Amino acid sequence: MPSNLMITATIFGGLGLFFFALQFLSQNLKLYAGHTLRTRVAKLTATPLTGIGVGAVMITITQSAAASVFLMVGLVRAGMMNLRQAQPVILGVSVGAGLTVLFLTIDIQIAVMLLVGASGIFYAYGGISAARLAGVAFGIGLMFLGLQIMREGAASLETQAWFQAAVEITRGQPMMGFLIGAALTILVQSSVAVTVVMIAFQRAGLFELTEAIMFVYGANVGSSVLTYLLASGLTGVARQVALYLVGFNFLAALILVPLLYIEINLGVPFVAAGVSAISNDPGTQAAVVYLVFNSIPVPFLLLALAGTARLLMWIAPETVIEQHSKPKYLTGNLPKEAGLAFHLIELEQARLINPLTAALDAMRPARSNRALADALDAFDSLEGSVSTAVNSVTSSTDLGADAYDQLDTILKVQANLIAARQTMNGLATEITQLRKNAPDLSFPDAMIEGLDTILHLLADVAQDRAADDIDMLSRMTSDEGNGIKSVRAAYLAGEDAVDADNRQHLLASANYCERLIWLAGEICRRYGELGRHGH
Repeated sequence: MPSNLMITATIFGGLGLFFFALQFLSQNLKLYAGHTLRTRVAKLTATPLTGIGVGAVMITITQSAAASVFLMVGLVRAGMMNLRQAQPVILGVSVGAGLTVLFLTIDIQIAVMLLVGASGIFYAYGGISAARLAGVAFGIGLMFLGLQIMREGAASLETQAWFQAAVEITRGQPMMGFLIGAALTILVQSSVAVTVVMIAFQRAGLFELTEAIMFVYGANVGSSVLTYLLASGLTGVARQVALYLVGFNFLAALILVPLLYIEINLGVPFVAAGVSAISNDPGTQAAVVYLVFNSIPVPFLLLALAGTARLLMWIAPETVIEQHSKPKYLTGNLPKEAGLAFHLIELEQARLINPLTAALDAMRPARSNRALADALDAFDSLEGSVSTAVNSVTSSTDLGADAYDQLDTILKVQANLIAARQTMNGLATEITQLRKNAPDLSFPDAMIEGLDTILHLLADVAQDRAADDIDMLSRMTSDEGNGIKSVRAAYLAGEDAVDADNRQHLLASANYCERLIWLAGEICRRYGELGRHGH
């Protein structure tokens, strides 16, 4: 008979492997979450039914709602999918999770071992593309292996007297099973993992059917409680998606928990009678209950897509940075005439300055690293839309001499904007170190204010192409202009106030500032060229 320590270690080891696999799988999936894939997924979610199918496939592959939500939030933020399109995908994720738990009741240990072995070999010795695909397969295999280990450990608990005594407490008290399921899910952070362990308990005959049903209900509600707690720090689209997941599970609980008590007290056949008719195996019955819980709200929510979308946008409106990440002018098919298409691209390209300004603002005191990361992510998302539009026009349209000149200028502006984004990230790293090691140094605040002025003037130039603004910005960003002079003066003023190590951070910060000023001047000059083209 296995010892308590061995049983605990087995369950804990399987749980750890399960969560490592989730993280490993998520990282490998992000390698595929580029602009092309996101565009294809967005097209597949054009109707609610296809959206449900996409969600079901996502959760079947990843076993992780977090990985699926990552892709959906990115799509909505990029403007490739609106919240109403994302809602059916979330419903599909829930249904797919139920089907996955049902699938896990089948003994697939041999297939899992073969998958882990083959994908591990390809991951280690394959090329880049093969390694990425193998990484996804390896993550899936590790998740199933972790769940299998947890099931084996859980099945051994039936032989332990202390566990049998603990289970006896729940006899005849379905609500106790509900609370235990919720508490375990909050602790473990996966209703799938908790339910799979409970299925092993059921097959060992540890729970009555009504208690097992309430345990499954509690596990799903516990997942919602955890999601809600995590969503308290989210804003905008991410919070909308999280709250929709929370609302889904609470709606299912509001429907199914009262029905179970009606069934228990009045003898009206509902879920318990239904799953008993489907299968005699207690584990399969628990899996069917999980599927029912994750399916019952779907028809109700499909009928209320518009209303729930409006409610979520009212509760958690889009943030300014999310608005920056969405294309405003490249939302439909581009004009066939190259000049008109390039004009729309120029307008969208000019909006890339907004997230750069937001990234600079995130470097001010008391701002979070999350604000900086969100601003840079918004830049990357919008930049991807602009680059895709440029590639689309150049590959499908015959360009004349004027159009080639216009394209050349657009590409140079794009390259400078991308360089500015990279420089901004480097500046943020150095300023973080200076604030930490030399909090009294005035250099960071002075540089942020100066760069803020330049970026706001650049935004005006990009928007209006006014000759006076172009002339002013050109003078400010020249080698003898106020921008470069102020950086050098601030550096010299702070050089003696820091030690040798921090002097390196100060010098790096000054170099980044000078490069940003130079890039702003280059972009200004290119916008002057666009102005001379008459755009």
